[in-house]
Amino acid sequence: MHAVAKITLGVGAVILLAGILLTVLAGSKFETIATASWDAEESTGATLYVLDEDRGGDIGFVFFVEGEYTDDDDDGVWDHCSGVEITVTQKPDVNTEWSEEDGDFYFQASEDKGKSCDVREGKDTDREGFVKLGMACVGCYEGDFEFESNQPVWVLYVDPALGRVLASWGSGIGAGSCLCCGVVTLVLGGILALTMKEETPTTYQIDQEGRVILNQGGEGPSPMAPVSGGPEEGVANTTEEWYKQTSE
Repeated sequence: MHAVAKITLGVGAVILLAGILLTVLAGSKFETIATASWDAEESTGATLYVLDEDRGGDIGFVFFVEGEYTDDDDDGVWDHCSGVEITVTQKPDVNTEWSEEDGDFYFQASEDKGKSCDVREGKDTDREGFVKLGMACVGCYEGDFEFESNQPVWVLYVDPALGRVLASWGSGIGAGSCLCCGVVTLVLGGILALTMKEETPTTYQIDQEGRVILNQGGEGPSPMAPVSGGPEEGVANTTEEWYKQTSE
């Protein structure tokens, strides 16, 4: 097998193994918002910290309760929102360009639509067994956020959860790229192995009569024109010609 084909196959195998390893690692830490851990669980009040790493204001906190999306009284409002009172008792400064609520809690049962529990706005089904109540501290800068609720709620800090999701997706994309590149490189190496012939060295020797004998890849010797006067004279003539050229 030609040396270039061997190298190409080796590189392809290494890249493919790296892609498999990255795929395993990405799969072990792959996460979505739906599976992120709660920052406050079954709580009627908590103090949470806003990081705001980019200093532009954070997305904030999303509130859930256990249950299902129902409207048994047919009033057009999701039943789980009725009677819930959530009060923000402490909050950081707020980037008001993000939200008009100034960091306070507002109802939003849909994933990202109207700020209400209106049935027509839809629902958020990302969390099995939980239904969305709303958001708070949207646009908050760094600092403490504190709330009180008249019934147990589950709270998720959106920004770090979203960051972990993006990191998981990035790992998955990198793993897929390595797998694809590794396969392509292996295919290329296979093609080279089939089409390229291994180079065989050519050697020569001078016989007693001054003839140059070529040996190519195990083939029999091929005589060439003799060097006049034998090898000694040929070497002497060559040396003399070299001195003439360098002395001019």
